[in-house]
Amino acid sequence: MDCPELVNALLYAYYHQEPLAMLDYADKVRDLEKAYQIQHAFTAGKASPLGGYKVSLTNSLTQKLFNVDEPIYGQHELSHLLPQPAELSLAKMNQPLIEMELGFIAKTDLYVGMTDAELLKNVLVTGCLEIPDSRFSHWFPALNKYLIVADGTIGGYVVYGECVDGEDLSVDELNNIEAELILNGQTIVTGNARAVLDNPLHALQWLLQKLDQHGLVLHAGELVSSGAFFLTHKLIEGQYSAHFSGALNQSLYLTVLP
Repeated sequence: MDCPELVNALLYAYYHQEPLAMLDYADKVRDLEKAYQIQHAFTAGKASPLGGYKVSLTNSLTQKLFNVDEPIYGQHELSHLLPQPAELSLAKMNQPLIEMELGFIAKTDLYVGMTDAELLKNVLVTGCLEIPDSRFSHWFPALNKYLIVADGTIGGYVVYGECVDGEDLSVDELNNIEAELILNGQTIVTGNARAVLDNPLHALQWLLQKLDQHGLVLHAGELVSSGAFFLTHKLIEGQYSAHFSGALNQSLYLTVLP
């Protein structure tokens, strides 16, 4: 199977909500660079334009789970970036998960070579709820890394909160941001920004280097979800609230319908 065939299969699954069988494609892509080429074509085939990027596998546990030694990135479509409070329906998704992350919105085009402090001054920072989802059935955690990347690194939705200018924050302060995810009034998981490559800005640095290798630039206005504060959880029906504390003090709300 060549790239156009897999791209077309992903687009069909995306538009018709008919998940693909993993075993039909498990051996079709065995190279990460080819997987990224497929991802870019998959994104280009969607009606909604590019809204930004996601960085995944930003801790050693998830890297070991998927047999990689560095993060991977995906591409967000603009229409799937939602301000909080937001509402989503399980009926319109496949097998979604939920994560809490920091989001960076570029104030200007960002390039390789900027220091962490320079990057922080050139972004807006926000809390995010990321809702990863796949075009493959029964995908988590069995989908191989090549199909994960080809499938937009399991791009779904992002719910984002109020933006804080990075000029009002310090690099060290990002390390001390805490997260608490609540479902129907009960805390289900907590986490800390240090879980993301020791500092979420390191995920942004990694992304800029990887995009540069692929001839891409992070443009002004694009959002980067920088990696999960904790291991992912299954998204289910109910009322979610996500609370960030520390230098970023805000709450996000998501209603999940059947």
